[in-house]
Amino acid sequence: MFFFLEVVGIGLAVLMLVVSVLFWQKGKGIFVFWRFMEARKEQLEQKRREGVSAQEGRALEEVLETYSSYKKNNFSSEEDFRFIPDTLRLISKIASIYYPGENEPMGKARIGNVLSAFQEMNGEIMTMLELPGLEKLTQFRLREVLHDFEVNKNSSRSFIKHRVHLMVMRSLCAQWVLFVGEAAIKVYGECQTDEAFEPEALMDEMDQLQDEMNLILPDGVRVIVEASRKKILFSLKPLSPAEMKSLYKLLAENIALFWHPESSAPIYEVGIYDLLKSLVGYLEWAGKLSQKPVLNKMLSFRLSHFTGMRDMAKPFTENKLFDWIQKYQVGRATKWSKTIYKTLQKKQPAILLRDVAVGVVKEGGKRWLVLVLHNKIAEETNKLYSITGRGGNEQ
Repeated sequence: MFFFLEVVGIGLAVLMLVVSVLFWQKGKGIFVFWRFMEARKEQLEQKRREGVSAQEGRALEEVLETYSSYKKNNFSSEEDFRFIPDTLRLISKIASIYYPGENEPMGKARIGNVLSAFQEMNGEIMTMLELPGLEKLTQFRLREVLHDFEVNKNSSRSFIKHRVHLMVMRSLCAQWVLFVGEAAIKVYGECQTDEAFEPEALMDEMDQLQDEMNLILPDGVRVIVEASRKKILFSLKPLSPAEMKSLYKLLAENIALFWHPESSAPIYEVGIYDLLKSLVGYLEWAGKLSQKPVLNKMLSFRLSHFTGMRDMAKPFTENKLFDWIQKYQVGRATKWSKTIYKTLQKKQPAILLRDVAVGVVKEGGKRWLVLVLHNKIAEETNKLYSITGRGGNEQ
């Protein structure tokens, strides 16, 4: 019995030595980040206790419950890592609390409020990135958390390292829940009344919206980006959120494959710290969109103004607009603005012109947003995966 305990004691000592080596440089970062996270959670709990409105109280409960579920998630498989779906689900729940009678409550967010929320989140994440030890703590790739799980079981040191990375990812996801939850409550908690929607007055503003970004990309990546972009420009049907999500995902996957052609999972080759810095870049860029003079009149619009055309007046329907555009050969690579409007006005003088303007402004504004976001995704994704791809420096 004594011999058995002695052997176990030696084994534990060796294990603790391995853990100490692994945590020596990262331990401080873990503690500082944990304290930062708990302080943010306590702020929300304190706010809930202070007596907010019934709606805000319920929204805060959703945020804190989602946060707790992430803290408990072991991420034992790739299926447990549902970062984007879980984020959208949380936003949807908060939107439903503030707009319980809406079929699509997420669409009630105003563009200006969303952009302001992006600016605030950008500042919060920048503060987080300045925490002592966080950069060192996050110097690993996503594949080291997800794709290499089975491999890491083969040695105790790799397994422990893998568990440390999982703990870091779990904490980052939990912190993201707090950022997103706070932002969503501010966005959907506003009580501003809708302004009159005058599409004709927005035509000149629409014409000033330019696809401004001149991307500097390798030839291979440029081919990928242009092929993806044409799917937006040449679509003669409304772009659904599912189609946009699929298009963006495929764009990112193809760029990752270009830089990591030998990887079995190129999209997982992204570095976590690099990803966090890139997120700051996204949010800063998105927040600055509100500073564009040509967008002044659109900031009060709700997202639902650009997500579809189902609420347009009869007898004008979304299919009719796109049928006309196809019939008269307009809009394939043309800006959705006065060009389309004037063409339809000339060909169909008896139609309700205001309804046409509604359709043009809605679809035109949406496509402009889709295109500029497409370019930004291409730019940032190229930066991310070029760091270590095709002979780049290994982390």
